[in-house]
Amino acid sequence: MTSIKNKIDQLRKNILKYEYFYHKLDQPIVSDAEYDYLLHKLYNLELKNKQFITADSPTQKIGSNLSNKFQKITHFSPMLSLDNTFNVQGYLDFETRIKKFLNVNLEISLCCELKIDGIAISIIYEEGIFIRAATRGDGYKGENITVNAKMIKSIPLKLTGCDIPKRLEIRGEVFMLKSDFLELNEISQIEKNKSFSNPRNAAAGSLRHIDPKITAERKLMFFCHGCDFFSEIEKFTTHYERLMQCSVWGLPVNKEMKNCSNYTEVFDFYKKIEKKRHVFNFDIDGIVVKVNSLELQNKLGFNSKSPRWAIALKFSSLERITRLNSVKFQVGRTGAITPVACFEPVYISGVTIRKASLHNKNEIERLNLHVNDFIVICRSGDVIPKLLSVVTATRSSYSKKIIFPVFCPICNTKLLESKEDKVIRCHAGLICDAQKKKSLQHFFSKKSLNVRGLGPKIINELVDKKYVNNPIDFFYLREIDLIKLKKIGSKKSLEIISAINQCKKTTFKRFIYALGILNVGEIAAEKIANYFLTLDKLINTSILDLNNIDGIGKVIAYNIWNYFSIDSNRDMIFNLVKKVGISWDDREIFMKKKKNTYFSGKKVVLTGIFDNFQRIELKNILINLDAIVLNHISKNTDLLIVGKKFGSKFFQAKLLKIKTINEDEFQYLISLK
Repeated sequence: MTSIKNKIDQLRKNILKYEYFYHKLDQPIVSDAEYDYLLHKLYNLELKNKQFITADSPTQKIGSNLSNKFQKITHFSPMLSLDNTFNVQGYLDFETRIKKFLNVNLEISLCCELKIDGIAISIIYEEGIFIRAATRGDGYKGENITVNAKMIKSIPLKLTGCDIPKRLEIRGEVFMLKSDFLELNEISQIEKNKSFSNPRNAAAGSLRHIDPKITAERKLMFFCHGCDFFSEIEKFTTHYERLMQCSVWGLPVNKEMKNCSNYTEVFDFYKKIEKKRHVFNFDIDGIVVKVNSLELQNKLGFNSKSPRWAIALKFSSLERITRLNSVKFQVGRTGAITPVACFEPVYISGVTIRKASLHNKNEIERLNLHVNDFIVICRSGDVIPKLLSVVTATRSSYSKKIIFPVFCPICNTKLLESKEDKVIRCHAGLICDAQKKKSLQHFFSKKSLNVRGLGPKIINELVDKKYVNNPIDFFYLREIDLIKLKKIGSKKSLEIISAINQCKKTTFKRFIYALGILNVGEIAAEKIANYFLTLDKLINTSILDLNNIDGIGKVIAYNIWNYFSIDSNRDMIFNLVKKVGISWDDREIFMKKKKNTYFSGKKVVLTGIFDNFQRIELKNILINLDAIVLNHISKNTDLLIVGKKFGSKFFQAKLLKIKTINEDEFQYLISLK
């Protein structure tokens, strides 16, 4: 029992520390997923060992600790937290509880609203005049943020209309728009000030700033989600009617709400909001479902922590906790060593994830990562798996520190760190089988020479069987060689040989890209092809000449010059062109249409999913229209093309006042070319 008590005490200590940083300092030091995970673990331990529950345990508290920066205010009635659930069953249990409590089997009217991820506050109006405002605090006492709240433009200082109660309490959420958050952090980076981790964190810090002028500058927003009429006669019978009246008085009420009569309608609303949550310019983490009838709300009442008549139906977290099983070190095409975390599978946003890149040695050291650690995983931008942090509070004696290798895990060559990009690499080149396989896969890939049917598995097997060592060997493969491979028959082998022969006719930019020169991507290859026009001029170029190309920096210029200065590379290119017969029509470049299009010279960024185009297809169309396609939004971006399920790029573009067009507008513009 002593060990269990020690576990409980340690968990409480860690959680209280995280709460202090989050609520008092506005500096979260762990992710929401990690905090929820530890709190849930503490709750379960206390549930099984009730003799160790104490009044000051984080599981028994309603809100945050109070700051000494502000005067304390006692709430007229407690500002309790909401009970919450992440799944259908949790919500159905809520409905069952309220029907059992009310002793009814009939359907109950329910009001569904957005659960905005902000800071709960209470505002008191007397005779329609703003008198005071307070944070939730510990639920019973809050911080007096009256002066700061008056700086929020969406909070009226005087209500309008008639039938305004003598005293009215408004409760709602203070938050920051995503676009304003991005602008704030951008300014903070320029001025080298503290940056914020998310809009809620920024809103909390801004609302509780000691200088109200700073609060005013931060462009905070407010939505009302409830009110209390005190002792006056209540003329409304439902929560929804109250909110509509608040809106008439000039208080901002979010219009995304729905009255439902059963759980099916509630779930339909939930699914609808979950699908469009990324469209809102503010963060939400679920919906709130409230019993609509004020009479039934009064009958249901409250427990010690939350009202019985409301529940937050939260979206599944985009973060998950899982156990790290191992770290594997992969060797890339350029020899770069990339550590990859392998962990117990987790399901996030409809996808099962088993591994995530750790990028480099510094990331392992920053995380202080150990095998058998519990780790926080998310999908960055709802796409790329990412290891956010380590739950060090649960680290066991079985954990083992991750050691970065000194020698290449494939060919045992000593690894060296590049001074330019600080990347640890194996410099064995094609002697290293891993680099050889990746280089050959790149050479024949879709964006390069595009040999259909010649995928990574076939290339890897050809290398393992010593049938190929370089790109030239592929052009001398015979049917008898290919049919010896797994799942390759006579028909498939002939198709591959035919595709290899067809790829001999290509374009100059594809050939340059296929060579796999360090840091030379599609856009750089296009610029190089258009600048030099012929292979002979490119091979015999100088660094000075390369530096003259717009968008080709010193590092890429050196990489190109260095590649062509190596005799083995020049020999391979000579054999590919003169002996194998790879060719392109230089006249295509000379005769390239000079006709200007809408996209000529424009820096274009893409975001979202498109109905009629694959991303690579759309990208190639833009490049052919002389556009410059970039991956990230900046103040120099000219245009953002927006598809469905767009991400943060859309809000960055709005912030920077960059023109945006949708897929239909894009199709119209290319029809004008």
